[in-house]
Amino acid sequence: MFGDSSRLFIRLIGFLCLLLAQPLHATILSSALLNEAQQLAEIDPSQAKQVAKNYLLQRELTERQENGSPSAMSREETDRSIRTPNSTIEAHKIIAQADFTMGDIRGAIENLNEAERLATEYQLPYMRLDIQLMRNQMLWLSNKDYATGEQNLNHIEQQIESNNVTLLRTDSIRYRLIMQRALLASHNGDMFNAERYYTEAKTILSNIRSELTLIDYHTAVGEFYLNCKKYNLALSELLYAYWQSIESDNGGKLAKVNRLLARLFKERRVYDKAIEYLSQAADFYDTYPSSPILAHVLEKMGDVYFYQGKYNLALVHYFNVMDHPSTDKDIARSINLRLSLAATYLQLYNYPLADQYLNRATELLEYTDFPDLKAKAALLHSGLAYHQNDGRLVIENANKALDILEKLPNADGFIKQQSYRLLGLGYEQVGEYRTSLQAFKKYINLVRLEQKQLNQISEDAFRQQKEFAEQSIHYVSQTDKLSLVEMEHRKFQKISFALFITVLVMFLFIMRRGVIMQKQMAEIGKLRNDLFTHSRSRLRNLRMLNVKLSHSLKKSSDTFEQWQMGELIHEPLNDRLRFVMIDLPFLRSMYVQHGYKAGLELERAFGEFLAERVTKPTRLYHFSDANLLYIEPNADRNTSGEATFEKFQSWVDEFAQLHNVNRTIRMGISDYPFLPRAYTAINDEELLDLLLLATHVAREVSLKDKQSHWVFLKAIDNAPAASFATDDIRTACKHAINQGLIKVHSSYKNEDDIKNIKNG
Repeated sequence: MFGDSSRLFIRLIGFLCLLLAQPLHATILSSALLNEAQQLAEIDPSQAKQVAKNYLLQRELTERQENGSPSAMSREETDRSIRTPNSTIEAHKIIAQADFTMGDIRGAIENLNEAERLATEYQLPYMRLDIQLMRNQMLWLSNKDYATGEQNLNHIEQQIESNNVTLLRTDSIRYRLIMQRALLASHNGDMFNAERYYTEAKTILSNIRSELTLIDYHTAVGEFYLNCKKYNLALSELLYAYWQSIESDNGGKLAKVNRLLARLFKERRVYDKAIEYLSQAADFYDTYPSSPILAHVLEKMGDVYFYQGKYNLALVHYFNVMDHPSTDKDIARSINLRLSLAATYLQLYNYPLADQYLNRATELLEYTDFPDLKAKAALLHSGLAYHQNDGRLVIENANKALDILEKLPNADGFIKQQSYRLLGLGYEQVGEYRTSLQAFKKYINLVRLEQKQLNQISEDAFRQQKEFAEQSIHYVSQTDKLSLVEMEHRKFQKISFALFITVLVMFLFIMRRGVIMQKQMAEIGKLRNDLFTHSRSRLRNLRMLNVKLSHSLKKSSDTFEQWQMGELIHEPLNDRLRFVMIDLPFLRSMYVQHGYKAGLELERAFGEFLAERVTKPTRLYHFSDANLLYIEPNADRNTSGEATFEKFQSWVDEFAQLHNVNRTIRMGISDYPFLPRAYTAINDEELLDLLLLATHVAREVSLKDKQSHWVFLKAIDNAPAASFATDDIRTACKHAINQGLIKVHSSYKNEDDIKNIKNG
């Protein structure tokens, strides 16, 4: 008789699927290490806790807060020895999540208290509110004190209303608050308000615009409808989350949705689809061998194979769960697993092994308080006694199961149903047929009630199909409207084509205008070259461009044109330049010595001679009739000026051999930036003044001994910028030389003469 009802008895060990709470926290953190730990908090909590603990132990807390600036972020990424208050709080929250997942409520609360202390100390109100939300959810999930949880949420909402500091981030906190209200209401049995809160959260979600948050929302709502047995609505939400997870390539989110979809199809008795989704979830969790969720998924796969009658496959999965390291830490799972093995061996008629696992589960139940598991164990004892023809023991254990179920607020209807069935079979074995009939009547009533519920589910599905049919009828009317829209669209196309022709004509006109403007710009460029080049030497003419010097420190995108226009310094904070002013006596006297025509040819030849020797990035300007300005890169501030002097002297000597001109040169030298500690304190116009002063000194000493000389003005490393904050830079320079702030290096070794010339 029991064999005839094997299909019903197979469901004997059917367990309620795990109602997993929403993630307590899901944000993108500033540290990649903490991001990895947060993703592991639900999947592999022990590993996540270790990563977060190592982060706290291996880094030192600094008071510098993350201000979000690029410089701050780059410093945080490169400095592996410090942690900011923000990241420290995030690490404590991750440890709290991991502890809560592993069942250590006290440890989780202690870490959240430490995180809140840091948030208060460093004035981080947004994080403090987030911590309060996490702690409140942990507390009411563990102690089931929903009234206190609601009061705490009201208090947090008051803080949000009054805290202006977090105004810009209120949407995120308010969203989490509403989602927690919805979860609390669903746990409290208030499904109407829970659904209302989820709808309210959806309106806030549009302002957050986060793919991960959107996936979490639809997953949570799908789980809510699944708990309410509203399977069609749950399927819609979970499928949306499923495809969004695939599009965002988020394996963790997809695995969680797969578990919920598997649960949905398992409850709807579509076992092949349940196995399909469980297999997808197992593929992901296989990469985390120590994950407790992997054991849960394998156990559910064993249950589904059990329901399908594939008992050997069920045994394989149950034993895999038995070997998993997380099973020994979870007493409820250990008992549940042994009950599953007992039920499986009972179906395989292996009564000794069934009795062995059942007795071990019963021993463990004596030290625990799991009434639902005790009821299942009693039911299995009753079934085993029936096969052993012990009618009195069948009745005793069936009544025991019913007594336990009567005390449970949400008793498993299937266990109750099977208890009455076995009670009827037990009374039948002992010959009490009237009592057996009463038990079977109660069993049949429960079966009818279950069938009624299944019919209701089918009715809901029919209503949804009705809505689809109505939408199809609506689609026909929409097709007619589409025809009208297409007609209007064709009119719009004709108008658009006419506008396109008009725009094309205008475009051709603009193109022609652009070509003309390009030619004009080329002519203007040629004129500009002629204008800003010295008319005789053809070198860049700085004297005509002094009006541009006031803009020399302004950054421009057109670098090459800047230099062509005579700007001396490209980027004041990056250029390291040497400025040289060369005084050439032969340029001053060649016209009176050789005449205008010969002087013109000589000056042109000298300009071409220098242009061949000056290569980029060095630059040469014709400053005045007898003065040239030479600029070259100089990365080393300690380089002597003698090398530059000898280079230019060799050029003049080489030119003099060809044209028999005076070989004497007088050279003033200075570096930019002039002040090492204040780069922009002296601009290029003031630097030219200093060069002219140095060149003047070089000229005076050169007139004394009839030789070439150079003078190099160099500020000391600690020269203050305030010493040059004057309109008369030459006077300021002379004072600085007297005070020792500027050192005078020269090829002329008589310092007294140099000081007399400078002060004269």
